[in-house]
Amino acid sequence: MAIHTAFTQDGSRFQARHHFTARTIGCRVPRTDHRGYVGAIFKHACLVLLEDGVIALLAPHVGQVAHGVRLAEDEPVHRWVWIGMPARICGSGIVLGADVVAVTLSATRIWTPAVRVGMCQWNQSTFKAMTLVRNMLLDLAPASNSEFLAATLQAGRPVTLLGARLSAVLPSLARAARTYDREGALRFLRELVGLGPGLTPAGDDFVIGWLAGLTLTAQSSAQRRFLAAICTGVEALSCATTPISRQHLTDSCALMFSEHLSDVCVAIASGASPPTLKSRLAAQVAVGATSGADAAAGLMFALLDCASSRPFSG
Repeated sequence: MAIHTAFTQDGSRFQARHHFTARTIGCRVPRTDHRGYVGAIFKHACLVLLEDGVIALLAPHVGQVAHGVRLAEDEPVHRWVWIGMPARICGSGIVLGADVVAVTLSATRIWTPAVRVGMCQWNQSTFKAMTLVRNMLLDLAPASNSEFLAATLQAGRPVTLLGARLSAVLPSLARAARTYDREGALRFLRELVGLGPGLTPAGDDFVIGWLAGLTLTAQSSAQRRFLAAICTGVEALSCATTPISRQHLTDSCALMFSEHLSDVCVAIASGASPPTLKSRLAAQVAVGATSGADAAAGLMFALLDCASSRPFSG
C-alpha cells in the first residue's frame, strides 16, 4: 500500500495511506479548522458531518455542489472509510481517520453556481425552452418514480397518499406565490420540507428546484423581496429535515444551486437548443433515486405555475 505525504493545519507533515487532490472546491466549503465525522457513504460520494454543516467528497464525474469537494482522482474512497470515522478540515486539506485518507485543498479552483437572480427573461425563446423541458419531463416521468414530478405535470398515475397531499398543497402554494403572499407560501412549504424518506427527502428536493425557479425569474423589486423572504423562511424550516438535506436547503437559500440544476436553469434562461436542453435535463434527472426529478419538478412548478404574470406565449 502506497504511503503519501500530507499536511496538517500548522504545516507539519504526516503520512496518509490514501492521498487525493481536489479538482474543484464548492464556494461554501469552510477553509478554517473544523471537526466532524463520516456520516454517509456512497459509491461515488462520501459525506462528512461537521458541527455546523456538511462537506461532500465527490468523484470526478459527479456534479458539483456548493458544499462539495470534487476529487481529481477516480479512486474508490468509499472502500477506505466507515460511518463514524473522525474527520477534520483545515485550510490546506481534509483528513479522514488518524492517517487513512487525506485530501489536499490548496491551489484548487473555487466552484460557484452560474444561476443569477432574474437571469430569465419572459420572451419567446425562454418560453419555448420551458415548454420543451416540460414535454421532455413528461416523457421521463414514468421511469423517474417521482410523485412530485407526476403531480406537477399532472401525469396520470395511481393515486397515493403522497399524491393526494400534493394535489391539495401545490395549487395553494402556486396561488400564494403569484400574489407574493409570504406567510401563506411558507405555511404550505412547511408541509413539504422534510416530506418523504431518505437522506434528502423528496419534499426538500422539490423546494430546492422551486427556489431555483423563483431565482431565475425574480426581476421586479416585489419578486426579489418575496424571494428573499422565502429564503429566510425556508432556512428556518430546514431544522425539520435531515442534516444532509438541511445543508442542501441552506445552500439553496443562499441561491447556491447544484451544478446539474444550475445547468438546466442556464439552458432555459438562454433559450438553448433542444439537444442541449435534453442532455442537461437528463443529467439532472439522473441524480439520486428521485432527487433530480423532484428538483426538476419544483423548477418547472415555479416557472409555469407560480409566475405572477402570464408568460409569453406568442
